[in-house]
Amino acid sequence: MRYENPLYMAEEAAITDLISNGRLQLGISRGSPETALRGYEAFGYVPSEGSSDADDARARTAIFRAAISGAGMAPANPQMTGRTGLLAIAPQSPGLSERIWWGAGTRKTAKWVGEQGMNLMSSTLLTEDTGVPFGDLPAEQIAIYRQAWADADTVLVTIPNQLGVDYNSHLLETIVQQIAPDLGWR
Repeated sequence: MRYENPLYMAEEAAITDLISNGRLQLGISRGSPETALRGYEAFGYVPSEGSSDADDARARTAIFRAAISGAGMAPANPQMTGRTGLLAIAPQSPGLSERIWWGAGTRKTAKWVGEQGMNLMSSTLLTEDTGVPFGDLPAEQIAIYRQAWADADTVLVTIPNQLGVDYNSHLLETIVQQIAPDLGWR
């Protein structure tokens, strides 16, 4: 989200959701840790003074979520519309706001996702090392998320395809055999 225009993204997401008959499950995040030196310049974004990539992404996410929920976002032009007040983005797609998934790379972010009432998209691209075996990190992240959002009944696990079929199969087996039973999943 750090390089996205939240209102444009809200319109595009609503259109996509309407075209797909309400089946869009949209995964977003702040973005992977920056590999380019001042990569924000290539996208035309300058970070807000004193804020981090995460801060900027979360601010854009708040605007995006308000927009897809129908909040007024831009002042109406009374000469064109005959009215005043704030205009919502168009089109709107009811229910889309319930199908937003945030990709969390840390336990702290997993907690934030739960506090925001968003769905958690866990990944093997975790950016912290807590000293536990790698297979236990997603379990810790999910537990923290579930504690922050007691209604967390769905978790999407993303496995990047660049790791290869054999490794991805191993990761899926680990989730099914070791993590899922600890969470009470069948």
